[in-house]
Amino acid sequence: MFTLSVMTLSLFSQPFLIPSNLNQAIPKDPEIITGQLPNGIMYYVKENSFPKNRAELRLVVNAGSLQEDDDQLGLAHFVEHMAFNGTKNFKKHELINFLESIGMKFGAELNAYTSFDETVYMLTIPLDKTEVIDTGFQILSDWAFNLSFEDEEIVKERGVIKEEWRLGQGAQERMGREFYPVLFYNSRYAKRMVIGEPAIFENAPFETYKRFYKDWYRPDLMAVIAVGDFQSEAIVELIKKYFSTAPAVNNARKRELYPVPEHDKPFVSIVSDKEWPYSLVQVMIKHEPKPQGTFQSYRDNLVNSLYTSMLNNRINEVVQSENPPLLYGGVFNSPFVRSKDVYGLIGMAKNNQAIATLNTLLTENERVIRHGFTATELERQKQELMKSMEKMYNERNQQRSVNLAGEFQRNYLSNEPIPGIEAEYEMYKQFLPSITLEEVNKLANELYTEKNMVVVMMFPEKKDVKLPKEKEVLNAIKAVKANKNITPYIDKVIDKPLISDLPAPSKIVSEKPIKELEATEYTLANGARVVIKKTDFKNDEILMRAYSKGGQSLYGDNDAISAEFAADVVEMSGLAEFENTDLQKLLAGKVVSVSPYINLLDEGFIGNCVPADFETMLQLTYLYFTAARKDPKAYNNFITSQNEMLKNKGADPEDVFSDSMTAILNNYHQRFMPMTISDISKSNHDRIMEIFKERFSNASDFVFFFVGNIDIEKAKPLIEQYIGGIKSVNKKENFVDLGVKEPAGVTKRTIYRGKEQKSTVYISFPADFDYSFETRIKLDMAKEILNITLREIIREDQSGTYGIQVGLSQKKYPKPGVNLYVYFGCSPDNAEKLTALVYQEIERMKKEGSTEININKVKETLMRSREVNLRENRFWLSTMNNYYYNELNFSDFQRYEAVVQSFTNNDLMNILKVYFSDKHVIQLTLMPEK
Repeated sequence: MFTLSVMTLSLFSQPFLIPSNLNQAIPKDPEIITGQLPNGIMYYVKENSFPKNRAELRLVVNAGSLQEDDDQLGLAHFVEHMAFNGTKNFKKHELINFLESIGMKFGAELNAYTSFDETVYMLTIPLDKTEVIDTGFQILSDWAFNLSFEDEEIVKERGVIKEEWRLGQGAQERMGREFYPVLFYNSRYAKRMVIGEPAIFENAPFETYKRFYKDWYRPDLMAVIAVGDFQSEAIVELIKKYFSTAPAVNNARKRELYPVPEHDKPFVSIVSDKEWPYSLVQVMIKHEPKPQGTFQSYRDNLVNSLYTSMLNNRINEVVQSENPPLLYGGVFNSPFVRSKDVYGLIGMAKNNQAIATLNTLLTENERVIRHGFTATELERQKQELMKSMEKMYNERNQQRSVNLAGEFQRNYLSNEPIPGIEAEYEMYKQFLPSITLEEVNKLANELYTEKNMVVVMMFPEKKDVKLPKEKEVLNAIKAVKANKNITPYIDKVIDKPLISDLPAPSKIVSEKPIKELEATEYTLANGARVVIKKTDFKNDEILMRAYSKGGQSLYGDNDAISAEFAADVVEMSGLAEFENTDLQKLLAGKVVSVSPYINLLDEGFIGNCVPADFETMLQLTYLYFTAARKDPKAYNNFITSQNEMLKNKGADPEDVFSDSMTAILNNYHQRFMPMTISDISKSNHDRIMEIFKERFSNASDFVFFFVGNIDIEKAKPLIEQYIGGIKSVNKKENFVDLGVKEPAGVTKRTIYRGKEQKSTVYISFPADFDYSFETRIKLDMAKEILNITLREIIREDQSGTYGIQVGLSQKKYPKPGVNLYVYFGCSPDNAEKLTALVYQEIERMKKEGSTEININKVKETLMRSREVNLRENRFWLSTMNNYYYNELNFSDFQRYEAVVQSFTNNDLMNILKVYFSDKHVIQLTLMPEK
């Protein structure tokens, strides 16, 4: 082990050299230990301490739904489910029980997925006990070789899989059935949807499931990945211990790479559905995947990234132009399936403007083919890419283990290089400057071809939506190529500073330490308060949040729509003399974002930047206060977009259910009714600007929060300049209580919408409550215990749903209130029965509580989450905002663990009795149309 460590250190200390022959393979990061066991299993191990005391483990199986025989459709996915239903060393429930007992959450830190080409199992575990990491590898090994496939569990899981299948039914799935055979032309992909066919997964002989497992879960198709806060040598030994015993499989079935056959001419698929809400235009051109892993392929990928980013910028500029035919658009060039990559153009069209949208997308593509990009565009995009890589490099010791595990997974499956951030930074520094405009422009002709092109158009099925004919689509493609009037793009760049005349600063007049949060509050002479917490969690990250109470509540019903739209319209309009597109060009090469918001009860900002761009973030904030820009073009585009989205509102059953839920929960208060086209007509641009300026006119009403790697002494004069430079008035505003409250008593509604045989049930238990520290934590714990209990009953015992969620929302303003809710999807035939079981279980728990095991699980889960959260900037930003906004006692923060650990079964029963009252319930059920 000592020799290995010295060798790794020696290799790592060598400078990363880029050879003159770029066709050489990129060496892997020497800190990653890789190897192959005699039976064929590959492994990847890397030490990484972000997050601390955690390990990310994965089992990657290089087989998915494409490997299914004709009598196995859906069984690759079914086998993945069976991994959680019993193995040689873990009986049914034992595996999940163990992981939850050590604080890991099912779904978040214990999960899996199946795709066309692979199946991946993911596990996050704590590392403070040796036996836990040992058990983690035993679990992976059991998944690989020792699934139980008990008959009873297969039968039960059929119900869960059927509910997952049911959940996926709807407009998109119905239209997909029509266009997949066109998109996947004559390929196995069109016949191997991952979810499979109910007729097979509900009825297949048990041996059929086991046959898939036996054929494809074998060592030569597996990789084990471990990334975490551990010693690599010990982990390698555990991998050998648990995975070396499985013998290699002789005369194994060949793992085919299934092609997607080529076609010389464009294919067109035009589909519609009564439940589809918008018009979508997609142009997809299939290409052979380029081999990965060499220096040349890495450089080619940078060229590709520059190309797609610049074309995306152009399309976005069109979207923001005067009255475009599309609401949004974009371009991508990425892996599609294992045997094909895809270059795609996509746009959401306005009603009956699908052909115009297609023309717009193809015209911008053709503009690049004929005239190329400009030197200024390329230089800006190089700056953007380099800045992004610099951020990753600066945070190279703070990469998340889950992200590294994903990289290693892609290396195993598709040979994505894993040289490490230091090496990638060196390649960026050498490759980016050498990439010429000519080679980027050359890519346009390579990517766009009518060979292997598929145009898919998806529409609402309604009288006022006219579907184009296939001939119209093909003619549009030809027309763009024949158009001789496509002129070169003119890159308009404004060479001016963001702020020409700096504001007069106002000094910090007081500072107050907040010991409990390890932060400091500064008060400026203009009355603004600034709270700063310096951290070392991320080297290149500063987060910002700001609020002032008031919001939309200060405006009457006549102004409600204008107040709701104000922040979005202003953000789309740019700042000062810069249109939005000009502003984005000006900010090229910077990592900075500032977005204003106006909520019902408050207004403020959300922002982030790297330390080098902290001043720019403050400048943008200052300009929103002092130079909000009125842009009629941006306003008209926004209003048009809103109108277009509402034209087909009500098509999607889930959308109707969500709108109904919001209206009913708020007792049909005007501010919570679904927006209509008539409502939008009440919006007024002048009034929008007035409202925005009113909400952001008084610095003394705002509290600003900054969390991250801040040099406080350098930050202070900048804060004095830009936040201190904002004008203030001697006025403190508050929100207005609009009298919004849920309906009293018991409310039960059934909404009939949708043609598929599926239902959604939502049960809400609203209540007033004591907004105390203890009560809020106890409510959260009760919610988590109920989550576990109902999952075990409704999903696992009854096989009645794919997933059931218990949620919680708490508020202090305008009056303290809490809403605990239960939400699940199921068969319409089971909705009444499962709803009754939910009520029945809650009533039982009011009298009996839960098990000590489940209570301890939740305690452990909350403490594990807390352990990770304390090293997250976003957690601290949210916490500080919450404590200030809700005027909480800072000393409570340090009592969290004590309150969690003191929770008892009596606490649980009391919470359930008080906050799950059968006297105040709102039950909503979505059922298919009769």
